[in-house]
Amino acid sequence: TAGDVPSARVGHGCASLNDIMIVWGGDTSSSWDTPDPELNSKLYFYNIVSRGWSQIKTEPFTAIPRGRYGHTLLVVGSILYVFGGQREGAFFNDMWSFDLRSPRDYKITPPKWELVHEDGATKAPSGRTGHTSVAFEDKIYIFGGTDSKYYYNDTWMFCTSTHTWTELKCIGFIPSPREGHSAAVVNGMMYIFGGRGVDGSDLGDLAAVRLRDHRWYMFQNMGPAPYARSGHAMATLGSRIVVVGG
Repeated sequence: TAGDVPSARVGHGCASLNDIMIVWGGDTSSSWDTPDPELNSKLYFYNIVSRGWSQIKTEPFTAIPRGRYGHTLLVVGSILYVFGGQREGAFFNDMWSFDLRSPRDYKITPPKWELVHEDGATKAPSGRTGHTSVAFEDKIYIFGGTDSKYYYNDTWMFCTSTHTWTELKCIGFIPSPREGHSAAVVNGMMYIFGGRGVDGSDLGDLAAVRLRDHRWYMFQNMGPAPYARSGHAMATLGSRIVVVGG
């Protein structure tokens, strides 16, 4: 690969739109012995066709989200959203957006971040890291995560058209509190797999919530299944979900 290649990092977020992969945030410390994390707030695009990296320069003197790790990054329509994460013992619940226009347009009008929901705002999920975010229609759905004191199993919905949060009153077999799990959407169902529970042990359960009526389902005794794990990745491939790593 060529171009402005991002430095090595962990805890960053990745999203995609058409033939572009977007990377933002993460801890870029060069050594595990570093007492304080080096948190990157630069935005990178990777073109999977040309196989080249580029760093996106934002409009000068405008607000940008603070560097962090353990946040989530996703795209709704042509808008990139960042939610949550942590840095230096602080856990965020702010929401930022970035308009993913054609890179050609950036040469005419420099892009900028927009603070959609302030950190510390009420009527929003509490600050957290290790949660999951998925997009369905014009909504963003958040599940789980931790602030180091508490592990969560709440489900929240963010409407991108009104910029409002709603905590969903779910029914059914709600998964236990966790962080480091993964999530993906298939046919209006948000699937949750794995993660790390309150006692620190890895989980291997699979659950799904029907986003239409907020009912959770648990899947058990389904034959061979992935080992319990956390920190893995999960993605949708047609009508299937694919789990990698952990």
